[in-house]
Amino acid sequence: MTIIYPLLSMIFLTLIVGVQLLYSNSKAVLKGKVNIESFRLFDSEIPNHLKSVSQHYKNMFELPVLFYVLCILFFINDNYTDFDVIIAWGFVSFRFLHSLVRIPNQNVSLRFGLFIGSFVMLIIGWISFILSYLKLIN
Repeated sequence: MTIIYPLLSMIFLTLIVGVQLLYSNSKAVLKGKVNIESFRLFDSEIPNHLKSVSQHYKNMFELPVLFYVLCILFFINDNYTDFDVIIAWGFVSFRFLHSLVRIPNQNVSLRFGLFIGSFVMLIIGWISFILSYLKLIN
């Protein structure tokens, strides 16, 4: 098992969300639902759906950044186990499900549960890295 596949999958998910943001915003502008100038400061003229897509895209550069760093550290140290890869896939799975729920549905309780799941996977991953790194340097 390799840590690169969950890392690449998370990058791919981020690109999908970015394309969705571009598509949604472009569609709204082309249909005349939103003035393109509204995107300068995201004023109140922007529909909630577009604000949600934009916020979700921003979220893809918050918690996942720690995931990217973790995977890169595992990779360059070549000191990870199948358990670490499974945890990485767990993080990606929770983020994928979070993305499925986040845009079309504003079920905050479900979103929060999925966020917590990904956060727990990340914490476990970092604990595992720190413990394996301490063994490596001793």
